[in-house]
Amino acid sequence: MPERILSLPGSTDRFILTDRPAPTLTDRYRPLPDGMTLSRGTVVPAYQVAAGDVIVAFFTDGPGTRHAEHVLEAFTARPRPFGTCPAQCAECEDVHTRGATTDRYLCLADADDREDCVIVYRNTPVAIVPAATAASLPPLDSAPPLPDLFTLDDGEHGPYEALPVPRAWSPFATISVTRATAVQIVADLASSPTGRHLICEWLHDALLISSDPRLRTEPGRPGRLIRPDANGRYRIGGLWPWLPYSPEDDDPTH
Repeated sequence: MPERILSLPGSTDRFILTDRPAPTLTDRYRPLPDGMTLSRGTVVPAYQVAAGDVIVAFFTDGPGTRHAEHVLEAFTARPRPFGTCPAQCAECEDVHTRGATTDRYLCLADADDREDCVIVYRNTPVAIVPAATAASLPPLDSAPPLPDLFTLDDGEHGPYEALPVPRAWSPFATISVTRATAVQIVADLASSPTGRHLICEWLHDALLISSDPRLRTEPGRPGRLIRPDANGRYRIGGLWPWLPYSPEDDDPTH
């Protein structure tokens, strides 16, 4: 993998910036926009990160040679002092309970509907694409997002690709899947304990999922009819808890 060796003024450490890894089931790296390559990157301490810089990686601990640890999804920096979290997110609360102080930590980006705040030491080395350079390139959201991955609650069927879900998503909420994935879910339910009391059938392009009539708490209720949306996707949920896919699910040692 190609690499660049970068340095910081006043530091003898060598910072190795490599190409962004390709996404796998194990490591969900969202691609960068066209033209945003490692040749555009540099390294700065966190307190020098400016609004609009694109953060692409942090680094392993020093001293000596320090290798890039790419963030799963590059993000635009919106630095602010630590301790002023507008969302009271879990990350800020956790760092605060560990004794973090405003003179040692800062926030590089606020929490949004998918991620908590990004809190780091002020001197943390950060690999960035400077704001002025990023402004001349396609925006970050022009790179297609990677699908989220889920399994049935038996943990043995899947993973199923779905559109990304928000941070506040719950396991009984819906996930949005393609027709092919919906077909696979139906097939897997037939051999999974998750589907032992469910009946699935296709009615043209609609999917009907109903419970065994003998177990219905509301007599005569026909079940849940799931029709494709305008993009041909099916929103399935509320019938069993979805589990976010973990690579450990496929590891026989766990």
